[in-house]
Amino acid sequence: MSGRILIVDHAGAERVLDEGALGAVGFDCRHCDGFEAALARLPDPALDLIFLSIGAEAPAGIGPVLTFLARLRTGAEGARLPVIISLQLPGTEQRLALLEAGADEVMVPPVPTVLLQARLRNLLRARDTETELARREATHQALGFSEAAAGFAPRQRIAVISPHDGTGAIARCGLPGPLRHVDPKAFFAAADHEEDLFVIDGAAPGRAALPARELHRIVAELRSRSATRRAAQLVLLPDAAREAAMLLDLGADDIVPASVGPGEIAHRARRLLRRKLLADRLRATERHGLEAALTDPLTGLWNRRYARPHLVRLIEGAQARARSIAVMMLDIDLFKAVNDRHGHAAGDEVLARVAGRLRDGLRPADLLARIGGEEFLVAMPDTTLEQARTAAERLRRRIRDAPFGVGGGLSCRVTVSIGVALGPRGTAAEAEAEALMRRADAALYAAKETGRNRVTVSLSAA
Repeated sequence: MSGRILIVDHAGAERVLDEGALGAVGFDCRHCDGFEAALARLPDPALDLIFLSIGAEAPAGIGPVLTFLARLRTGAEGARLPVIISLQLPGTEQRLALLEAGADEVMVPPVPTVLLQARLRNLLRARDTETELARREATHQALGFSEAAAGFAPRQRIAVISPHDGTGAIARCGLPGPLRHVDPKAFFAAADHEEDLFVIDGAAPGRAALPARELHRIVAELRSRSATRRAAQLVLLPDAAREAAMLLDLGADDIVPASVGPGEIAHRARRLLRRKLLADRLRATERHGLEAALTDPLTGLWNRRYARPHLVRLIEGAQARARSIAVMMLDIDLFKAVNDRHGHAAGDEVLARVAGRLRDGLRPADLLARIGGEEFLVAMPDTTLEQARTAAERLRRRIRDAPFGVGGGLSCRVTVSIGVALGPRGTAAEAEAEALMRRADAALYAAKETGRNRVTVSLSAA
């Protein structure tokens, strides 16, 4: 994951980032001096994150920072823009005030590069979820549908994973109860529970803390199980814990030092619960009453009617942010032979399972649609040509490497051919959508003609 970071140097702050290390993993760092200059940059849709470095002797305290955050969050351009603040030795009340004003993270310099990289990836993933929801709602409106009212938020369930029953201490932070205690060695998904948030006590002040390998196992296991993978995870760690970066990359949604005040723990937990509700809404749009009109009933994927206007919106976003977008056309090889040999019911089952493997191999922000009998469309925003080629090869192998079980215990192996094209080229988004699909389709035809079960990139992809 890469992006453009705007570094705001305020009140004589020293530069605290290893920009060379960030650049090596795809982050483009830009600088400006002061809050007004930062706000003036906001119409730039290519900005992905603001890093605000505050000097140790900021003359007016954090008051101007709070004002800046308020102005940032009230504007449409800055409402979802992640913000990290670097501040020397912030007090408990200062940290909480900055977070409640709209900061996503407060870090004490010098900021470890590995931890910062992991936090950037973590925040940009959360931002992408919100952006994708907005895109889908806009596409629904463009098609003449209105989104269903959100209604009342359901009561959200919280579990505390700790060697000792730490629910009392967590409840004192102000989180809604009752809280469920889960032993780290227990099966996390109780039959009668579907948690929205797991608070993982990796610090256990006054008691033996969970070892690092146990924390790694818990976070990874929660992400891997179908019953818990969508729940948010908040991990409490000792100060200056070295495990924070690894845990964020394994799937933890937020890491917080156990020494912070209960108000901050509660704030971060509520923020994660709000994001969980948002992610649930994102999934619910696919189960809404729009399904009959916009989804394919066999595979559950978006259909052509939805895919084309949504692709146009993805292209508009790519053009505004000066980013590339990859479009793939995929076709199941010799699919007629599957129907002839095993019957149409088996063919339908293969289509559904191919769709499932493709869906599992893509990001939430990617578009996947069934646009014909055995033909699928994929659109991947913010993707380079090499990343697209790698992703296409990964999807091809996911289909090829394991047979599909069909009715009667039979086994069926299938392969796919994939054509890839990259854009946009600066033409109008509607025309660009047609051109990208046409070029990807031509590349797909070339893959079929040269032997099938391969990826072909459009000669004019770049």
